[in-house]
Amino acid sequence: MNWSEAIVGAGSRRRSKSCFEVWIAAICLVMSLSVAASGAEDWPHYLGPNFDLKPGVKEFTAKSATKVWDAKVGTGMCSVTIADGLLYTMGNDGKKEDKDKSKAKDSVYCLDARTGQEKWTFDYQCVLKPNLHPGGPSSTPTIHQGKVYTISKEGHIFCLDAKTGEKIWEASAEQYQVRKAWWGFAASPTIIDDVAIYNAGDRGLALNKNTGDVLWRSEQNVVAYATPKPLPAAMFGRPAVALLTNREFLVLDPATGKSVATYKKTWQEKSNCNGTTPYIYRGRMYLVHSAHGLSRLSLDGNEFTQDWLSEDAKFPNEWFAFNTHVIREGNIYFLTKGRGSTGMGLICIDAETGKRKSFDDKYDFGNLLGVGDKLIILSEKGELIWGDLGKASFKETHRQKILEGLCWSKPVLLGDLLYARDAEGTVVCLELK
Repeated sequence: MNWSEAIVGAGSRRRSKSCFEVWIAAICLVMSLSVAASGAEDWPHYLGPNFDLKPGVKEFTAKSATKVWDAKVGTGMCSVTIADGLLYTMGNDGKKEDKDKSKAKDSVYCLDARTGQEKWTFDYQCVLKPNLHPGGPSSTPTIHQGKVYTISKEGHIFCLDAKTGEKIWEASAEQYQVRKAWWGFAASPTIIDDVAIYNAGDRGLALNKNTGDVLWRSEQNVVAYATPKPLPAAMFGRPAVALLTNREFLVLDPATGKSVATYKKTWQEKSNCNGTTPYIYRGRMYLVHSAHGLSRLSLDGNEFTQDWLSEDAKFPNEWFAFNTHVIREGNIYFLTKGRGSTGMGLICIDAETGKRKSFDDKYDFGNLLGVGDKLIILSEKGELIWGDLGKASFKETHRQKILEGLCWSKPVLLGDLLYARDAEGTVVCLELK
């Protein structure tokens, strides 16, 4: 049973379907109003304005991409966020070969999104920590009501004025550091009502968004990389947030941290890199377990149960289960990475069964964006690729090199402008025509 059936309770199948359609329409209306309120040209959160990683553009007709500007922002694995014409990202000035690594510092950057001109920076001491990657901040800044919320790889938490960069408050999640958490604190802060939620520890960390005061916190240290996802209010009749750690999947009340729903599946083997935020499609929840594969969950009352676990969607190298998925007409697309040159390519999984429908080894690991029947790829080698999605297939129509460094950060598409960055610190803005 999916949650649409659980919400309407007993009744005919026809009535359940009708209520489900009303619920979907209501959610779409709320989302459209929220986009209008935040500005059609904003991407204020790592997951986008609607927390679903979907660009606001309705169609994609570009034939070419021309560079508008580029800028240097220091080493970092985070992406960019954009609000009110300003772009935010983070970087570190340390070098792998530095003898005194303690002198390195992180910087939060604010740039003009149209020109790339630097507006302000905010600096603080933080090590580079290049473990299995170039290093630097992994978490993307969150913009909310004129404030910037950040967390460093080491757990430094800041709230800044979005226009000036002035510090409003600071806090720390350093007590939840795990020795072998290679990516450090990587999840972006998520704001729900007056609560700033961080995926830190075994059950998250919640701070008052205005003061930084602790509202609730974890008891244990657990590796956690995936960004917290707000769930539709109609799902449980109240606010809820989904948290995925390397140990378990949780659904919590953002105000109290108490469980709203349970998932009783016991993972027989922990996962080392559960970095993909859980997502919803056709009334089902999808989880990416780096060590196990892709699973689909159904909700019955307040309990999630596993429909299936797809080893067809399992990453050959579990350290790379942190990229974006795109869903189109019942098909799930993502880029996978193996060990060495094996297992790398574009995979298509049936969203209903979890079975593999196609695999194309012409594509490197990276991140995806979907706009209608178009798929946009930013490969880890800095290639921007796009083309047409067919029936479980992809036909490439454009490819060009846009960045020289390692690209594990998700690109952002706003109108006819695409923003991307590499780990070495180059941010680029492209106009698509």
